[in-house]
Amino acid sequence: MTILDRNEIWAQAFELGEMILRTPEVDHYKKCEQQMNDNKELASMVAKFKEMQENYDRLAEYSQGAHLDSLRQDMRKMQTELDAYPEVQAYKAAMGKVDELLQAVTGKIAATISEKSGE
Repeated sequence: MTILDRNEIWAQAFELGEMILRTPEVDHYKKCEQQMNDNKELASMVAKFKEMQENYDRLAEYSQGAHLDSLRQDMRKMQTELDAYPEVQAYKAAMGKVDELLQAVTGKIAATISEKSGE
């Protein structure tokens, strides 16, 4: 068995990341993301939603109360509006496929480690 140092592992992990970037799943994800960004109305709504999330997170860190409930309701309403856009639906589906790919790769790495550690 050959012992690798951390630098070799990081180099191979970087190479694996580069390979994943060139998969059809990631390519489709990038195209879906670009379609969302190309829709100016949608891009504006997404930016507003992210700002609402940041405000909520900041406020929730230090307090609780009705003002947070109201903001949470506004965020749910806006999320529903965003989810109605076909671009958002396609983006979420593409993100799910990328997640599946990453989980499969992670699972394969874990299985390989488990199999090989018993040798």
